[in-house]
Amino acid sequence: MQIGIRTITGIILFTILLAFRQQCSAQDTSGLLYPCAILVQLNSEHNRIEALTRSRQYKKLEEVKQDAAEVIKRVKLDFHDHFNYCTVYYYMDTNVALIQKKMFDGILMDSDGLLVKNPVINSKNEDYFITFYGSPVSQPSNNELQTDTSLYQYDPQQPFGRGLVILNDKFLQVTYYYKLGLDEIGLGRNKSIKKYSYRSRNFEIEYYPFAYLFNKNLKEGSNRRHLHINPEDPK
Repeated sequence: MQIGIRTITGIILFTILLAFRQQCSAQDTSGLLYPCAILVQLNSEHNRIEALTRSRQYKKLEEVKQDAAEVIKRVKLDFHDHFNYCTVYYYMDTNVALIQKKMFDGILMDSDGLLVKNPVINSKNEDYFITFYGSPVSQPSNNELQTDTSLYQYDPQQPFGRGLVILNDKFLQVTYYYKLGLDEIGLGRNKSIKKYSYRSRNFEIEYYPFAYLFNKNLKEGSNRRHLHINPEDPK
């Protein structure tokens, strides 16, 4: 059975169009990975504050309030100085339920703590990331979205330590950034890192700067998760 020239030409054109369509589809899908805004969660330590208030441990209460304020200060300073990929908003952890429902009015703040009247995102947006400093869940592949919601309650392979956790608009983990214990040895020698870091003397309250790495990875399209403290990092 012979195939005519027109038929062959049609098949070739169809193949080219199909490939082009698939390429455009892939580009549109990958475009969702690059956010138009970042929502940074600020930890108020409200649970600790409530517990210490009930037990009347007023000295420790004041210390926790001071720790919380210092961490918030460092987080804002870190993102202000090292993150320029897209717009950055802040919200308090006490409003996390509203953020999950995409109710942004009267919730999102700028770096000065002022409410944002006209944010670049609304309840219909999906192209934004949420980030907080805390404990990530395991994520075997560098580019794999962690959709196993059971791990968010209990994860036997949870990465050791804490870091900057990145979520999508559905609060599913996209990636995370962390430091190794040995990195802390160089912390005191690196003034640029120390300036944006904080650790409480008596409580598990801390922050280490990851905005530089997060910003760099977004621009380069890479996914380097480990923050190694060295002179090449935040300046």
